[in-house]
Amino acid sequence: MRKQIVTFFVFIALFTMSNYAQQWTYEGAFPPPPDTLKTNTGVQFVTVDPDGKVWIAPFRTFVDSVFVPDSGKYKVVRPLYVYNPDGTPWDTIRAVTIGSVFYPLYNSKYGLDKDQNGNILTCDFDNLFRINYQTGEGMNVVVPQFNQAICSPAVSDNGDIYIAQVFPGYPLRIFNSDFTFRENVVDTLENFGRYTEVSADGNTVYAARFGAKKVIVYSRPDEFSPWEVDSVLIGAVVESGTWDPVNGNIWFSSGSYFDPPLNGLTPSMWYSFNPETWAVQDSVGWVFLNAPTLTDSANQRPRGIAFSNDGTDMYVACFGASNFPPVQRFNNPAHTVGVRPDPNVVVTDYTLAQNYPNPFNPTTDIKFTVAKEGFVTLKVYDLLGKEVTTLVDQQMPSGGYTADFDASNLASGTYIYTLSVNGVSISKKMMLLK
Repeated sequence: MRKQIVTFFVFIALFTMSNYAQQWTYEGAFPPPPDTLKTNTGVQFVTVDPDGKVWIAPFRTFVDSVFVPDSGKYKVVRPLYVYNPDGTPWDTIRAVTIGSVFYPLYNSKYGLDKDQNGNILTCDFDNLFRINYQTGEGMNVVVPQFNQAICSPAVSDNGDIYIAQVFPGYPLRIFNSDFTFRENVVDTLENFGRYTEVSADGNTVYAARFGAKKVIVYSRPDEFSPWEVDSVLIGAVVESGTWDPVNGNIWFSSGSYFDPPLNGLTPSMWYSFNPETWAVQDSVGWVFLNAPTLTDSANQRPRGIAFSNDGTDMYVACFGASNFPPVQRFNNPAHTVGVRPDPNVVVTDYTLAQNYPNPFNPTTDIKFTVAKEGFVTLKVYDLLGKEVTTLVDQQMPSGGYTADFDASNLASGTYIYTLSVNGVSISKKMMLLK
């Protein structure tokens, strides 16, 4: 019954999405021209580290090489490419050294994510490496066991790593944060898959198996209970996804023109789903740079999505045999961590409401409206005029918004919060009582 409800929600939600889903603006290829990283094979996953750098894992790359000391020769490798937020190159990772072992990145990349500390996890065929996001140096490696490509991994808040293989017939495994094996979620995972996701507490695992056109969900109430299995998004061909840092929804790709979805979703899209109801909340579509032919469309398959740390930029990636820029960037200034749009508010002026609740401990909401698009700041000060935090600092369209303020690290007392936009400045007081 639940499977039928999930499929029903997908159909209905496609017709009930709000205008909020239309606020993502296409910003072009990333990195921008002239370096558009055309590889003829596209990309398999992208992620953003805590410094905002964008890590890109092409399936294959330009001919590149690294000197391998044991052989005394240069050998061909398939590196990771890392860019600063403005698109300038930061580094090209061709090899890593872990302990005393030198690991050239010989193989095609099958996945990319980051751990609970922001360090990079990359799947080099059947090797899983952890790379320090600040230095580019190797940290850990999972020793291959099955000689089969690893899906893009998933990480819980405590650092547990969930690994599945692309091919069917292998287990879905959990490794501790130190890369030691702990247990299997399931001993044999059916059908082909490229992507796995997990809830923050580690007790719900989403195994997207494109071969079955569904997402298999393994869940348990706590770490001591057995896993139960269910399926959602029947008909979707999910090959990539990520958690939304702003609202807690989960984004999944729908499928491609090579392997289209069967449940009413549009190919070459990423959809945001409410993980409780599986209703569609938002969407972004891959932008075909030329009038797409059937062959060209089939060769651009959604295989990566990631957000900037503040949530305003989205990076999406496609795999395929066409010579196209494989990563695109979208921007939505209203989609920002700690700030939620209020779509039902009628905006006629610049306003700043009294925070609620007030007094508060330790969190409160601050509502404000922006009459005309502009650069918005919302800052909190103590009574001596010292800035204690910035809640908003970005370009925003006109509309109503709610900012979340968490004062867990502040002492009890009275604070002043100030909204500034387009030459307008409004301030109010609030009281923290612990």
